[in-house]
Amino acid sequence: MKKMLILAYAMALSGCATTMSAERCKGMDWFWLGQKDGYGAAPPYTGSMLDIYTAECTVHGVKPDAEAYARGLASGAQNRLYWWGPPSWP
Repeated sequence: MKKMLILAYAMALSGCATTMSAERCKGMDWFWLGQKDGYGAAPPYTGSMLDIYTAECTVHGVKPDAEAYARGLASGAQNRLYWWGPPSWP
């Protein structure tokens, strides 16, 4: 029973933790991350993930490079369209 309570407590606390560490925020290639998000996202290609990254990295005192991320997002979206074509839904 004690182990179950410890596990439940650990799971509850993990919901409060950010997913990007300070090291990852400081060393991030924001163009690459935007490119990855643009390639993997369905249209429309928005920078909504940047809002999440900004919130997570602000905790560590790091401000993401929004310009590099936007360039990467556009590049990734273009690559997605090149390889997979336009979406088939209306």
